[in-house]
Amino acid sequence: MAEIIKIEDIELAKLCARGDDKARKELYTRYAAYLYALCIRYVGDKELARDLMHDAIIKIFDTVGKYKPTGSLKSWCARVTVNMVIDHLRKSRRMDLVPLEHTQEKIPEPQNEEVAKIPKAELMRMVGELPETKRVIFNLFCVEGYSHKDIAQMLDIKEKTSSSLLFKAREQLAKNVRDYIRKNGL
Repeated sequence: MAEIIKIEDIELAKLCARGDDKARKELYTRYAAYLYALCIRYVGDKELARDLMHDAIIKIFDTVGKYKPTGSLKSWCARVTVNMVIDHLRKSRRMDLVPLEHTQEKIPEPQNEEVAKIPKAELMRMVGELPETKRVIFNLFCVEGYSHKDIAQMLDIKEKTSSSLLFKAREQLAKNVRDYIRKNGL
């Protein structure tokens, strides 16, 4: 389904690009919490996420004139934020990649009914506890909808590496879900 572009998004972006402080405050009010949650999903650290969210807002203010109404302003702001967070992670060397073996064991993923029994906060905690690179790739692919080709370009890795790390992340999450279900008698 195509995303509906609101006229108010276009007007808000134009006003922000002109430096209108009221418009900038409105953009911040609308999207800061969402962008903070996005940052925390990638870095897992509240203070760092807050800093990155503020840096992203500044970058958004500086580049909002480039916003094209092919998608919502919210999704454009999210893309700017994700790209900035990925750049930060790459520069800080927090995403050191380790070689992966070529064989992958097939571990069945939990059924939807099993996952539905687990509180959302617990699932988010499990994702948040993934190692940095796996968490980033999981979020980019499963939450943001990027392809392995896009992820490979963003992270300067091979598509196969992205695919393998996503597999490993899913494998680890499946184990965590099964452990939680067993431990809690669900």
